[in-house]
Amino acid sequence: MFMADNFFKMLKLFLFVQKSNLKTAFLSKGDALANVIMMTINNLSFIFMWWVIFQNKGTINGWNFGDMALLFAVMNTAFATFALFARGVQQLPEFIDNGNLDNFLVSPRSSLFMVSISESTFANWGDYVTGFLMFFISGHVTFANFWLFILASLFAFIIMYSLRVILSALAFFASDTQRLGDNIFMAFLTFGSQPASIFTGWYKVVFLTIIPAGFLSLYPVEFIKGHSLQALLIMGIGSIIFFLLAVKIYQQGLKHYSSGNRFGVR
Repeated sequence: MFMADNFFKMLKLFLFVQKSNLKTAFLSKGDALANVIMMTINNLSFIFMWWVIFQNKGTINGWNFGDMALLFAVMNTAFATFALFARGVQQLPEFIDNGNLDNFLVSPRSSLFMVSISESTFANWGDYVTGFLMFFISGHVTFANFWLFILASLFAFIIMYSLRVILSALAFFASDTQRLGDNIFMAFLTFGSQPASIFTGWYKVVFLTIIPAGFLSLYPVEFIKGHSLQALLIMGIGSIIFFLLAVKIYQQGLKHYSSGNRFGVR
């Protein structure tokens, strides 16, 4: 009963914060909509490049444009969820270095939860537009596949969020890690936006483990296209492991932070 009550309180707080973010974004409706439209156009221009490549190549190691459309559907939807509802974790190194993390630690709610929802980028609604558009032009549109697409996007978001937490939590243990974390996260997104079929041998091992970009591309596409139970299990178990690892590293970092061994003034 206590856990359920706590969950609904956090959900109520989450919805309140998102409502506030929407109100802030729509202080200038024209700018808000323009940012969403520009984000959508930017995404589609990148996808158009891949469409041209597949028009000329036909397939790339068995992948066609429909597969790439599914990849972009999952990736853009997952990133939109991250950017709109959990982007604050990207600012965690800054909060740690300037001592502003204390403001979140005094909250009765989870400090990681509070940090995560503290930032939102309205323009990334354009990523949702792109994601759903890519799904509907992928050639794999069925009622069942739509829900598989939503589930795969959720798992991809958890992996994306967990990796960002791990990278941001490096600031607990070393100074000036913001740029390093940003670069590694961008590399992860870049790898994840490539056809999974181009990675073979040891490159594929790195692609699936050290840089878990396969959770954005290979497994979601296999899951949606082939209704692969194996891909579902890998995504589900991988998401749980990465999330628990991220929370553990964050909690260990908090112990380091509260010890007073900080770089700079709190």
